[in-house]
Amino acid sequence: MGKTDRKYLYFSLGFISILVCIVSFFLYFIYKPSDYIGRKSFIVDYPENDTYVTKILCDNGISDSRPLTKIAIKILKWFDIHAKFGEFDLPDKVSLIEALRILDSGRNVIHKITIPEGFSVIMAMHRIEKNEHLKGDIVEVPKEGLMMPDTYVFKYPETRQSIIQRSKRAMTEFLEREWPKRASNCIAKTPYEALILASIVEKETASEHKMIAGLYTHRLKIGMRLQACPTVIYALKKGDKLGRTLKYADLKIDSPYNTYLYEGLPPTPIANAGRASILAVLHPEETDKLFFVYDNSVSHHVFSKTYDEHKRHIARIRKKKLSEVK
Repeated sequence: MGKTDRKYLYFSLGFISILVCIVSFFLYFIYKPSDYIGRKSFIVDYPENDTYVTKILCDNGISDSRPLTKIAIKILKWFDIHAKFGEFDLPDKVSLIEALRILDSGRNVIHKITIPEGFSVIMAMHRIEKNEHLKGDIVEVPKEGLMMPDTYVFKYPETRQSIIQRSKRAMTEFLEREWPKRASNCIAKTPYEALILASIVEKETASEHKMIAGLYTHRLKIGMRLQACPTVIYALKKGDKLGRTLKYADLKIDSPYNTYLYEGLPPTPIANAGRASILAVLHPEETDKLFFVYDNSVSHHVFSKTYDEHKRHIARIRKKKLSEVK
């Protein structure tokens, strides 16, 4: 081997050694565990901007060198690993390459918000407002009863107003589908009237929807007042919690929502009724019962045809003398 050949060999070996060192260091850099502690989700707003992605990776302790991180991001793009827009969960001690693979996956964090059956618009707005994963302000508060109670799934950056719109749209679509199928004994003349009565049924029971709906339908058909306590509570608090037991004196409040004083339906729903309550109003049970009281010992309501029978049930359940029952 000549002198020139040996120089070429030494140069080649040196170059290969340096290249191996660089590659080894690069692999160590992208695979080493980070100081990241995943206390909250990781948000990427501008994935196409390498400087931005580098900054958030370094600011969150996933990498400790901005220049090397930016180089790594560019190199990994050759292997089709690109950060994507959205919100992601990263594990503790995640390496740089693991982090970028997760950001490339597009598997955004899924959030949920539940609007329970029987929530008033005030309660629903409070829950939506305090949800930290939703963005923006509530621009328009819906009218009472027009939101469909449900669990709504969303991703970043869903807005508070869009959740409201989705719930309103779900209610509209449900009514449009079910109203034409209503039974002949349905007392409601319009879908809105059905919502009003369904909201009362919703506040009265968690399981006996069809029977309660049938009882109230019977009362309305014979011209009897609904005498529904939840409407009185709504008259007092307009959808907020009463915070105490309803008193006998409360039944005398002068309000169109007081169904002890005024005949027919109140002017608006008193809460957001769920699907079961709406269907119960559209397909009420045929019954001659007019009165009901909840019996804790059997975990359901006891129904009566006459007021005297109703009073006897109250006396038994509340352990009172019959003369003490109003």
